[in-house]
Formats: sequence, structure tokens, C-alpha cells
Amino acid sequence: MMMLMSSYYGSELIVPYTAKAIHNHCSKLNAPTKDIDIEETLNYFCKVMENDPGFFFKCKTDAEGRTENLFWVDGAARKAYAEAYHDCVSFDGTYLTNMYNMPFARFIGINKHGQSIMLGCGFVRQELASSYEWLFDAFLEAMDGLASDNIITDQDVAMAQSIKRKFPAMIHRCCRWHIMKKAQEKLGPVLARNSNLVKDFNECIDFSFTPAEFERKWAALQLKYEGLMHGHFEKLYEDRATWVPCYFKFRFFPFLQSTQRSEGFNAVLKRYGNPHKSVLNFVKQYEKIQVHILLREGGNDYRTEHLEAQRWPRFPIERHAYKAYTRDIYVKFRTEFQMIDQYDVRPAGINFYYLEPNTEEVLGYGSRKYLVTVRPEPAIFDCECCKWHRDGMLCCRVLKIFTHLGVNEIPEHYIKRRWTQDAVPSAPPPTNEALRMTCPLSHRTKFGK
Repeated sequence: MMMLMSSYYGSELIVPYTAKAIHNHCSKLNAPTKDIDIEETLNYFCKVMENDPGFFFKCKTDAEGRTENLFWVDGAARKAYAEAYHDCVSFDGTYLTNMYNMPFARFIGINKHGQSIMLGCGFVRQELASSYEWLFDAFLEAMDGLASDNIITDQDVAMAQSIKRKFPAMIHRCCRWHIMKKAQEKLGPVLARNSNLVKDFNECIDFSFTPAEFERKWAALQLKYEGLMHGHFEKLYEDRATWVPCYFKFRFFPFLQSTQRSEGFNAVLKRYGNPHKSVLNFVKQYEKIQVHILLREGGNDYRTEHLEAQRWPRFPIERHAYKAYTRDIYVKFRTEFQMIDQYDVRPAGINFYYLEPNTEEVLGYGSRKYLVTVRPEPAIFDCECCKWHRDGMLCCRVLKIFTHLGVNEIPEHYIKRRWTQDAVPSAPPPTNEALRMTCPLSHRTKFGK
């Protein structure tokens, strides 16, 4: 502000106020009124519902009338969740964002472009199992009782207990990144002195395809590094079923092993809102974030429908994928497809094939060979990596078998609708404003509600 006014007056020396005076004035303008903040927020929610009948909110107060928990979600998110995106949710409640030091908790989904979307959020006064249970109850109520199939969270005991009670059929996975970060803090000196242990440990975690294989490799690690595999290693092993990938090989956790999508929103929140302001201020900033997400989705829809992406024109299967998927998902498919040349096909009996790397190591898949099983009549192609189950997309080895057997189109049951333009069938088409990635003020309110 002082720079702008200095330019206006010609010199900072003659600006009739100081930077501190501006700061004090802004503080006075932005000073939150705690006694009416929640009341104003709830009144604001009621106004939102006038333009968005699908908007949902719920508030819990204590015996003294103070707000304990708050949850809200807009109608567009409820609709998208119900129709397409309830298969996997990331939940995180670690980001402190308002002046009351109430943790901000959010449910993050993944849309048809592989893009993160908000599926509801709220505040809890305390990170207790009872608080999370209230929040999960509110989420279920908003989603008409439809629970997500899979959920990934931080490693939090209270959160885990609440999920188990409220979502008994849901598969709960803990964030691998946080677990490994904590392991690095605990085991840093041991790992620094034993580089081979790091390599073997990662091999055990990343390339064990069944729990039995993981158990064998872990036992071998203990024998090889006797005297080192104790302390926090024992804790990691004790919690293995909550985070080691092989325990989730048949579960849909697309393109993620951590709560990175939730944490990515932390950076967005910091750009849009001051963590020390009121709840009402945050709610209004949340609307801007939702507008930003809708604009990005509209832009991705436009690119899918109107813009060409670079392709490998040699294979019909790749051209079919280009027509089937949204543009961003097609790009992921293309990246996978480009690795088919790194494998050689070795028949291992009728309808069994080993795919062996012809390079030292394949990015993301290591140096091991993989077994692919084929059942031609129902067009079933199974690779032991289980990428189809995990990401909803076929791996490069199955795609290699397609080219080997002359399969020119992806079987229909291997094209997940959630990765196509028809993921949310009744979604309105993007407006011209969204296609141009702009949002005039007259549309901000409409889309943000």
C-alpha cells in the first residue's frame, strides 16, 4: 500500500500516514468479533442455501452455547460425490486455520481429471475421537448415508478409532509419507550408516505384492541385518497392515499413497485466507477456492473436448484411450503406455506370460519380472502389480500383452466411467466463462454457492 501511495503522491516522504498507521487501521477493520462470528456464519449459510438448495451445514454447541464443531458442504460437491466420486476420499484434520485454534478438517476427493476436489469441510474444537465421530456423522448425513469405499488419513489413533466405528465397511489406509517421515526421524542415524539397509528396506516395502511375500522379505531383512532391526522397525512392522502397499493391492487409491492431496490444499488455503481471521472470513474464502476448482475443471473439460494432445499414432489401442479418457487421464495412460518397450514377453504356458525388463530398472516397477494372466473369452487380463485395482487404469505390461496379441481396443470393463467425460452424467456443461478460465463477478456468487 505504501509503495502504491508513494507513486501516487510522488514520494513516500509526503504520504500523510505511515506503514504502521496502515497496519493498525487494517487490524481494526479486520478485528474479528468472536461473540457474533458463528452467528454471522450460520446466517450466511442460510443465505447461501437460498441460491444453492443442496448446500448443507451442521453446527454443534456446548452447554455454554460455544461452538464445538462445524461442518458444511455445497450442493455441487454432494452431487459429484453421490454420482461418481465416493470411491476414495482423503481426510486430514491437522491444519489450524482460524483465530480459535480449531483444526480445519476437510474431505478431499478426486474428479474425472485426476484433480483434487473438496467434498466437505469443517472445524473441530479438539482432536478427539468424539469430535471426529460428530464430523463423520455430519458427513454421512450430508451424503445421504453413502460412505466412501476407501479413505486415507494421517496416522492418528483417535481418527482411526472413529473411522472404525462410523465406517465399519470402509477400508482405512494411513499416509505412507508421514509414516516414513517419522521413521526417518527415528531411524536416521541407523539408515545413514547402512545404505544397503535402506535399499533392501525400500525393496521390501515397494515390491512385495502379497502380505506373504512381505513377511518373507521382512524375515530375510531381520536375518541379514540382525541387531539393527529393532526399536522403531518393530513399530513399523506392528502397523504394517495400515500402510504397506501390498495390504491394499485390490483397493482403489488412485495415483496416491499419502494425504498429499489434502496437504496440497494447505498451500491453497494460505494463499486465500489468513489463518488468524474469523470463521466467517474463512467460509467466504472457501467459496473462492471452490470457484477456482470449478474453473479448473471447466478448463480441463474444454481441453478434453476441443484440444489435441500429442499421441503415439502407431498403436490403435492408444488412439482408443485418447477417445475414451479425459485429457489428463489420457496423459497418464500415455505415460504408462510408453513403457511397453521396456518389457519382453516370455510365454509361461497357455494364457500365462512373464514380462521381463530389458533395461536395468523400470521407473516405478523396479527390476523384477511380472506375471500376466489372460482369460481370452471374458477378456480378462491380470497383472500381479494390480495397477488396475489401485488406479483404475491398466499397467504397461497388460498393454504390452495387448500389442503382443493384437488387441486393438481396451475392453469396455477396463474403462472406468469416473475417468471419462461422463463421470457425473447430469453435470451441467461448462459455461463460456469457465472455458475461458475467467469468472466475472456476476458468476462468482452463482458458482461459489
